[in-house]
Amino acid sequence: MLGRPGGLTLSSADVAAERATAAVKPLFDPDEWRKNQSEHFLKQLDSLIGATSTANAEQLPQARLDLAEFYMARGMYQEAHGVANLILSESKRGSETASVVMVHAVASILIGHPERGLKDLANPVIGNGYDSQLWKGLAFAREGKWAEAREKFKNAEFSVATLPPDLQRIVTMDSMKASLEVKDYAGAARRKSDLDVVGVPDGLKPAVAVLRGRLAEALGQEKDALDAYRFAANSADRQATAEGKLLETLLKQKRGEIGRDDVLKELELLSMLWRGDNIELKTLYVLSKIYAETARYADAFAVTRAATRLQPNAPESRQAQDAASALFVQLYLGPKGDEMAPIDALGTFYEYRELTPIGRRGDEMIRRLADRLVGVDLLDQAADLLQYQVDKRLEGAARAQVAARLAMVYLMNRKPDRAIGALRSTRIADLSGELRQQRLLLEARAQSDVGRHDLALDIISNITGHEAIRLRSDIYWASRHWREASEQIELYYGDRWRDFTPLNPGEKADVIRAVVGYALAEDAIGLSRFREKYAPLMSGDADKLAFDAASKPVATSSAEFAQIARMAASVDTLDGFIREMKTRFPDATARAPLPDPVSTGSVPDMPKARR
Repeated sequence: MLGRPGGLTLSSADVAAERATAAVKPLFDPDEWRKNQSEHFLKQLDSLIGATSTANAEQLPQARLDLAEFYMARGMYQEAHGVANLILSESKRGSETASVVMVHAVASILIGHPERGLKDLANPVIGNGYDSQLWKGLAFAREGKWAEAREKFKNAEFSVATLPPDLQRIVTMDSMKASLEVKDYAGAARRKSDLDVVGVPDGLKPAVAVLRGRLAEALGQEKDALDAYRFAANSADRQATAEGKLLETLLKQKRGEIGRDDVLKELELLSMLWRGDNIELKTLYVLSKIYAETARYADAFAVTRAATRLQPNAPESRQAQDAASALFVQLYLGPKGDEMAPIDALGTFYEYRELTPIGRRGDEMIRRLADRLVGVDLLDQAADLLQYQVDKRLEGAARAQVAARLAMVYLMNRKPDRAIGALRSTRIADLSGELRQQRLLLEARAQSDVGRHDLALDIISNITGHEAIRLRSDIYWASRHWREASEQIELYYGDRWRDFTPLNPGEKADVIRAVVGYALAEDAIGLSRFREKYAPLMSGDADKLAFDAASKPVATSSAEFAQIARMAASVDTLDGFIREMKTRFPDATARAPLPDPVSTGSVPDMPKARR
């Protein structure tokens, strides 16, 4: 019984695999290849170059082709490519010789330009006359298209035996690697046996050891794999050394023989010593995962960016990019980012902002980052982020809501004119009641801060609630309407005087400010009423002395009252307003911790009142 999850799909009986014909003519004559290798190099080279110089027009292409094949036999693929390129440049389009095109294709693949080789192999002059399937497989392998490469190699297995031994080793090694990449371990084992038959020279033993180690590891023979990796890592072949060291380190970690710190040390060193190919790409991919696990987020993003620049279409690059994008979202939309200092969060965001997701999630990420910046008084940076949202990203009610948050940041940064501009540029009709009320309160505060106190009072004339009463008190106080400011404070606290619970520091400061206001307005009735209500609730020697000094009927002429009045008049009421707004509109303002519960008008410490 044969089966698989999801069922089997069988091809019809008359469909055959795409296989090269068995009657293909070998591209390179083995006897001629051995002759080119055995002859004295300079003597043979001079003879071939002389033949090209004395040949007539009809003989010249063949003479040059002989020279190209000599270069191929000597492993001088760049020179062979140049000679073949010269022949093709002097040939009419469509009348090229198939053998020349094939030599040009094979040389292109071997010098690292598989895309050019595939273009040559698609030329109709080749047809089925040569083992094009085999070389297509090699080109796909050099491009990292392992599934296509393995299929082409399978369809042209018999053609490998017709190649000279040097090319047999190259093709067999790439075929074995393609089988390993697609997890065809039986095919990889057959290629390993083929290499044993052909023989491996000393120069290729480190590279072959890496392939044998990978096969042994896949088959569970981890000790044999470690021996093979160690042999490659200690060899003079730098590429095999780098890959062997990488695979040895990862296998040791898998077996628990080394810890994560040792792995990190080895891979960081390797990433500096070997650059520019799949080995570096795999090293960077593993480093990105370790950096993410150890909370080195900026380093994780940096190596992911390097991997993407190196080979953007490689599977490792795509996986690293997906992991980096997910990590970026977790940092700025989830609790993981709370571990980062706000400065680091801002720097990392600006450095790798291309990872910001598009749409609603990206906008929410930027707003949360702005909230964190507000929490550490980086108000200019927070305002820049929100201003960009307002100008470039949002529309409608969402834009008006973010503009309200931006106005709050501008007020905290002592830029009321910018707050007014942000609110005015985002006005729209039919806003919800909550958002409309919040924007009116912010605009009124900003207008008061720029000196337009009457306009500020008009803006909030129809708004009720504690925050509106508090703001009216602040506006009256800023415009030196002392009695009205004190009346608003008295209205704000209502029947608080009936509760015998001691006043907290914020409430004491408000009460003292109201008493000072009534005294400055020379409102004896209000002063007496307020003294009668709140004198029993004033605790603490310093606060009680300050209250008594400010509420005496003849206190306005005393030096103590003058000092208290100056302090009360100089109090900045913005902190209290911000605290009230954050309490009233928690979802529409920064998520930073609220200020200390010191109400608007809190009076600083007064040493002279402590006598």
